Amino acid sequence: MEIRDLVVRDLVTVGPAHTLAQAAKLMSAKRVGSAIVVTEESPGILSERDVLRAVAEGADVAVATVGDYMTWNAIVATSEWDTLEAARTMMEHGFRHLVVVDGDHEIGILSIRDLMAGLLGFVQVTPGSA
Repeated sequence: MEIRDLVVRDLVTVGPAHTLAQAAKLMSAKRVGSAIVVTEESPGILSERDVLRAVAEGADVAVATVGDYMTWNAIVATSEWDTLEAARTMMEHGFRHLVVVDGDHEIGILSIRDLMAGLLGFVQVTPGSA
Protein backbone atom coordinates (compact mmCIF):
# COMPACT_ATOMS: atom_id res chain seq x y z
CA MET A 1 0.00 0.00 0.00
CA GLU A 2 1.30 3.45 -0.88
CA ILE A 3 1.27 6.08 1.84
CA ARG A 4 -0.73 8.46 -0.38
CA ASP A 5 -3.77 6.46 0.76
CA LEU A 6 -3.05 7.15 4.45
CA VAL A 7 -1.81 10.72 4.52
CA VAL A 8 -3.74 13.34 6.49
CA ARG A 9 -4.25 16.15 4.01
CA ASP A 10 -5.81 18.69 6.35
CA LEU A 11 -2.48 20.44 6.81
CA VAL A 12 -1.45 22.79 9.53
CA THR A 13 1.28 25.05 8.22
CA VAL A 14 3.26 27.66 10.11
CA GLY A 15 6.37 29.69 9.52
CA PRO A 16 9.56 29.78 11.59
CA ALA A 17 8.60 33.22 12.94
CA HIS A 18 5.29 32.05 14.43
CA THR A 19 5.33 31.68 18.19
CA LEU A 20 5.02 28.26 19.73
CA ALA A 21 1.73 29.36 21.28
CA GLN A 22 0.32 30.24 17.85
CA ALA A 23 1.45 26.92 16.39
CA ALA A 24 0.11 24.94 19.35
CA LYS A 25 -3.29 26.63 19.06
CA LEU A 26 -3.51 25.73 15.36
CA MET A 27 -2.42 22.15 16.00
CA SER A 28 -4.91 21.80 18.85
CA ALA A 29 -7.77 23.25 16.81
CA LYS A 30 -7.12 20.76 13.99
CA ARG A 31 -6.41 17.92 16.46
CA VAL A 32 -3.05 17.05 14.93
CA GLY A 33 0.32 16.29 16.49
CA SER A 34 2.50 18.23 14.06
CA ALA A 35 2.66 21.15 11.67
CA ILE A 36 4.59 21.61 8.46
CA VAL A 37 6.92 24.57 8.72
CA VAL A 38 7.12 26.42 5.44
CA THR A 39 10.63 27.72 4.76
CA GLU A 40 12.41 29.05 1.71
CA GLU A 41 14.37 25.80 1.50
CA SER A 42 12.88 22.39 2.18
CA PRO A 43 9.94 21.92 4.56
CA GLY A 44 10.50 21.62 8.27
CA ILE A 45 8.28 20.12 10.93
CA LEU A 46 7.14 21.11 14.41
CA SER A 47 5.81 18.28 16.52
CA GLU A 48 4.03 18.09 19.84
CA ARG A 49 7.30 16.73 21.24
CA ASP A 50 9.06 19.94 20.19
CA VAL A 51 6.48 22.05 22.01
CA LEU A 52 6.77 19.82 25.08
CA ARG A 53 10.58 20.15 25.02
CA ALA A 54 10.24 23.95 24.89
CA VAL A 55 7.92 23.95 27.90
CA ALA A 56 10.23 21.59 29.80
CA GLU A 57 13.14 23.94 29.12
CA GLY A 58 11.16 26.86 30.54
CA ALA A 59 10.55 28.65 27.24
CA ASP A 60 7.89 31.33 27.16
CA VAL A 61 5.72 29.87 24.39
CA ALA A 62 4.17 33.28 23.76
CA VAL A 63 7.62 34.55 22.74
CA ALA A 64 9.67 31.51 21.65
CA THR A 65 9.44 30.88 17.93
CA VAL A 66 8.77 27.78 15.91
CA GLY A 67 12.20 28.28 14.36
CA ASP A 68 13.83 27.87 17.76
CA TYR A 69 12.41 24.36 18.29
CA MET A 70 11.41 22.88 14.92
CA THR A 71 13.25 20.28 12.87
CA TRP A 72 14.79 22.10 9.94
CA ASN A 73 15.09 20.29 6.59
CA ALA A 74 12.82 17.47 7.68
CA ILE A 75 13.14 14.07 6.09
CA VAL A 76 10.32 13.85 3.59
CA ALA A 77 8.60 10.93 1.93
CA THR A 78 7.12 10.91 -1.52
CA SER A 79 3.51 9.89 -1.90
CA GLU A 80 4.63 6.73 -3.73
CA TRP A 81 6.50 5.29 -0.72
CA ASP A 82 5.03 2.07 0.55
CA THR A 83 4.01 1.67 4.17
CA LEU A 84 7.01 -0.49 5.09
CA GLU A 85 9.47 2.09 3.76
CA ALA A 86 7.73 4.80 5.78
CA ALA A 87 7.69 2.63 8.91
CA ARG A 88 11.39 1.81 8.53
CA THR A 89 12.28 5.49 8.12
CA MET A 90 10.26 6.51 11.17
CA MET A 91 11.85 3.80 13.30
CA GLU A 92 15.40 4.52 12.12
CA HIS A 93 15.07 8.22 12.93
CA GLY A 94 12.84 7.98 16.00
CA PHE A 95 10.00 10.20 14.93
CA ARG A 96 6.23 9.84 14.75
CA HIS A 97 5.37 12.20 11.89
CA LEU A 98 6.60 12.28 8.32
CA VAL A 99 6.08 15.11 5.82
CA VAL A 100 4.76 13.71 2.54
CA VAL A 101 5.38 15.47 -0.76
CA ASP A 102 4.21 15.02 -4.31
CA GLY A 103 6.81 16.65 -6.51
CA ASP A 104 7.63 20.04 -4.99
CA HIS A 105 4.39 20.32 -2.99
CA GLU A 106 3.69 19.17 0.54
CA ILE A 107 0.50 17.14 0.43
CA GLY A 108 0.22 15.96 3.99
CA ILE A 109 1.57 14.42 7.14
CA LEU A 110 1.77 10.73 7.85
CA SER A 111 1.54 9.95 11.55
CA ILE A 112 2.59 6.72 13.18
CA ARG A 113 -1.06 6.12 14.08
CA ASP A 114 -2.18 6.49 10.47
CA LEU A 115 0.69 4.28 9.32
CA MET A 116 -0.25 1.56 11.82
CA ALA A 117 -3.86 1.73 10.64
CA GLY A 118 -2.66 1.12 7.09
CA LEU A 119 -0.32 -1.71 8.07
CA LEU A 120 -3.08 -3.41 10.05
CA GLY A 121 -5.60 -3.04 7.25
CA PHE A 122 -7.76 -0.28 8.69
CA VAL A 123 -8.27 1.84 5.61
CA GLN A 124 -10.52 4.39 7.32
CA VAL A 125 -8.06 6.98 8.60
CA THR A 126 -9.48 9.81 10.66
CA PRO A 127 -7.98 13.20 9.72
CA GLY A 128 -6.16 14.70 12.66
CA SER A 129 -5.91 11.40 14.47
CA ALA A 130 -2.27 11.82 15.41
